[in-house]
Amino acid sequence: MTEPEEEILFSAPQHPFDEQVVKKLRAGIENCPDVAFAYLADAEVSGREERPGQVIFVWLVAAAMTSLRGALNLVSEVVADALPEDRYLDVVILNSAPELLIDLEGADCLFVVRDAEERSRALAAAHTNDADGATDSPRRWWWPF
Repeated sequence: MTEPEEEILFSAPQHPFDEQVVKKLRAGIENCPDVAFAYLADAEVSGREERPGQVIFVWLVAAAMTSLRGALNLVSEVVADALPEDRYLDVVILNSAPELLIDLEGADCLFVVRDAEERSRALAAAHTNDADGATDSPRRWWWPF
């Protein structure tokens, strides 16, 4: 007998940060030149008892892909600066997991859009690959950078 496959579930944050923290975080992400758009979501794994964790998923512009470390460091600094010392957020570079785009979009947790054209391209590619049946593999598709 095989164990049921675990699934990552996304939703809008159930225990959001206070308004000042959200405002500072949004402003910081909006000022990150490497970020095209971002989602702030609760993420949980189906079948686990743990409380969902908040995650910020950022999609980087193409030019930032040559220096992922620099882009990640900048986003991490913005997050650390915005949050109280007793709170944290995981930061995920969404370009490395583009198969999550459709689920995040469905969770209605869009946080920042700096480049609407890049977002449209990414979503169109996600829907095309999803319609092609590429969702059967754990790694549905790769963004062509």
